[in-house]
Amino acid sequence: MITLRTLTLAATCVVSFAMPAAQAAPAADPPLPALTEPNQTQSPSVYAARREALMKAMGDGVAVVYAEGEDDAAGYRQSSDFFYLTGVVERGAILVLAPKERTYREFLLLANRDPEAERWTGEREPLSAALRAKYGFEKVSRSGQLMGLLMDLGSRSPTFWQVMRPGAGSDAKPKDLEIYGKVQARVPGIATKTLGWTLAMMRARHDEQELAIMQRSIRITEEGHRAAWAAIKPGATEGEVRAEAERVWRAMGSRRPAYESIVGSGPNATILHYPRSERTMEDGELLLMDMACEYAHYAADITRTLPVNGRFTAEQRKVYDTVLKAQAAAFALVKPGAYYEDLDKAARKVIEDAGYGDYFIHGLGHFVGLDVHDAGAYHRPLEAGMVLTLEPGIYIPEKKLGVRIEDQVVVTANGARILSDGLPRTADEVERWMAERRPSAKR
Repeated sequence: MITLRTLTLAATCVVSFAMPAAQAAPAADPPLPALTEPNQTQSPSVYAARREALMKAMGDGVAVVYAEGEDDAAGYRQSSDFFYLTGVVERGAILVLAPKERTYREFLLLANRDPEAERWTGEREPLSAALRAKYGFEKVSRSGQLMGLLMDLGSRSPTFWQVMRPGAGSDAKPKDLEIYGKVQARVPGIATKTLGWTLAMMRARHDEQELAIMQRSIRITEEGHRAAWAAIKPGATEGEVRAEAERVWRAMGSRRPAYESIVGSGPNATILHYPRSERTMEDGELLLMDMACEYAHYAADITRTLPVNGRFTAEQRKVYDTVLKAQAAAFALVKPGAYYEDLDKAARKVIEDAGYGDYFIHGLGHFVGLDVHDAGAYHRPLEAGMVLTLEPGIYIPEKKLGVRIEDQVVVTANGARILSDGLPRTADEVERWMAERRPSAKR
């Protein structure tokens, strides 16, 4: 998915970047870790280890992390910081960490039960030994006990940590700082400090199990793309293409798209966040599809641009090849220690040298993980295990021509590897795939 992050970016040959045409998921894909239904969560020990690492970074004091998820078309989606540390998908939950406590150092507080509401939304579990085992917490209580708990803990360890980075899009006071202020008003001597980028960097470095889940999310996304591409032809609508992809994702175990699908043909391909998917495609146009699913809470993010009639015009191919070359230039630099701004600069130089500099109007990409625009520090060097998108684009509204190519890349110990390698990438591969589609999809 395109990001409007303002970054800036040397060119290498595109040949080494070319990937094979669409294929089934390679046998080398890592096996999925065990996932617990109905919420597609990992073992409680995975989340416990993350909490332990965060408490080690804290050293002492107390931290509160709120569940601040949101409802979407698929239901309630838990906030990613909270989910990363707990695996708990209940709304209204609260995590309290106190690393210097002798006996209990982590506390899960859940919202009070409401029998009347549960008749509409489903029955919630009572507090019990089974619930504690399910979530991996020795201490589980109700959220009404939060204030008393924090006053007690703060009197013994008078440092309150802000572990979540506040969002820039809201003027509201973060909920953790709000409750800290209330406790400080009653218990003198408590100081508030920040852990800065600690949690964001933890989330940005993915372990093998996370990468396996992300790879599965990508493979499901690719299957949806292949089904959707079969519907591309003059006279079909953007919505038909989008619906095919989203149908396949759901059938393969995805619970929701990773973001609102962007499917734009002709002039709509030049609109970065085109939302409607309602136009009828015409002969000679390009169709840009920025669409991906989420699987087991991890997002994918892939964009492809295809000719509606199966063949690029000379001008379309020139623009397409330039975008692909720019992506290759950035990919050539991805390795531990590289800086994202240098990747952006390399891609941007290719597009500028080709005369399209004014038409590359966004940054090169972003981190991907639990969120499609995931946590991470763009000002720090890349590390092994980080996953990012490379998505240069050229958009020429006056010619109704827009091209974006987006792939997910994982930083490895010695370089990088493309995770979204199951779809055609070069112009020749795209045309060949479209020519070989099942006959019912052809004009």
